[in-house]
Formats: sequence, C-alpha cells, structure tokens
Amino acid sequence: MKIHHNPNDYAERRRKEYPDIGDQLDAVFKLAQHLQEQGQELPPDVGKWVDDCKAVKQKYPAAK
Repeated sequence: MKIHHNPNDYAERRRKEYPDIGDQLDAVFKLAQHLQEQGQELPPDVGKWVDDCKAVKQKYPAAK
C-alpha cells in the first residue's frame, strides 16, 4: 500500500503547527522595537507600526 500526499497539503500541515499568528506578530514587534532601541533606522512604515503597537500596549497594559 502506498500513501500519497497532495503536494499542497504542506500548507495546511504548516498552518496547524505554526505558533498563533498573534504570538508571531508580537515576536516581530519585539524584534523591530529592539532594533529601533538600538538605534537601527527602520523603514518609515515599520517605525509607524512599532509606534502604533506601543500606543496600544500602553493604553491596555498587561495584567501583572
């Protein structure tokens, strides 16, 4: 018996195993913020995104 996989199945399998999209975006935000804090000039749209995210995080701080 041979098992055949649809070559497009990889996308669904990956999707199921990747971290939550929110966790992925938070990791990218933290990386961009770190680079910015180290003096790295970010593309304008990325810098604005970081600033927008910071504003939301300040408006709704994490519970401690």
